[in-house]
Amino acid sequence: MSDESTELRFVSPADFDVLPMHHTQRLRLTHCLEHRARPYLG
Repeated sequence: MSDESTELRFVSPADFDVLPMHHTQRLRLTHCLEHRARPYLG
């Protein structure tokens, strides 16, 4: 939790598309769930 946080909760990855978040946050979460061998640097 930080000063910028307004809410903290656990959600299912299936719910990512309906949550209000910046598209780069959604991209980071999706990459994390892909268990990539290398980080995405694009």
